[in-house]
Amino acid sequence: MSKQLSASPDQLEKIGAVAAGMVRNGDRVGLGSGKAALAFVRALGKRIREQKLKAVGVASSVLTEQVAREAGIPLTTLADVEALEIAVDGADEVDPYLNLLKGGGGNLTREKVVESLAQKLVIVVGEEKIVPRLGTRFPVFVEVIEFARPSAVRKLQALGATVTQRLNADGSPFLTDNGNPYLHVSFGTDGNHQIHDPYALDLSLHAIPGVVETGLFINMADEIIVAHVDGSIEHKM
Repeated sequence: MSKQLSASPDQLEKIGAVAAGMVRNGDRVGLGSGKAALAFVRALGKRIREQKLKAVGVASSVLTEQVAREAGIPLTTLADVEALEIAVDGADEVDPYLNLLKGGGGNLTREKVVESLAQKLVIVVGEEKIVPRLGTRFPVFVEVIEFARPSAVRKLQALGATVTQRLNADGSPFLTDNGNPYLHVSFGTDGNHQIHDPYALDLSLHAIPGVVETGLFINMADEIIVAHVDGSIEHKM
């Protein structure tokens, strides 16, 4: 498959503003992570400042919390809210059934927790993120606890996977905001990671002791807002 250009900052800003326009007065809002999601966070902050919108956010990462505070979004925590009216996030891949592969930014567990509480999950992406099948460009990201990492890797390899641990630029292990290591799990070869049954794979991964969460977000998204390189915006439901 030919490489597609990534969405430009202007395109991300545009779809972020569209998603921010979906937030209603009084909404409790899940705030995703990544470039597209942070464009939404900034757009929502602008609405709160300029339109006096009443909304409160729950951040899915330390960075998102920082950006939300800078944007002027009042924040709360899961200790104080049981449900959210809407959550907005990005994705690494979106398949024709609106299943998602997420986690490239390293925040998949908090994202999944927050978004599982939302009545509506809106995903904002550039057109390069739309794929015929999950795993077209990315491996499955898996967060594990350190104690279980060696055994989890062996169990993943027994399933036929190639497993690498994410590292920082200096060669040290990357740790999530939860303090856990992060694995890149591929079931293909030569850069082809395509997943034939995302639902069954997610169940298999969750059955491995020590796995905290996976980047497979199955049957969670309600709407996809897609920025195309020609400047148009598409809504997928």
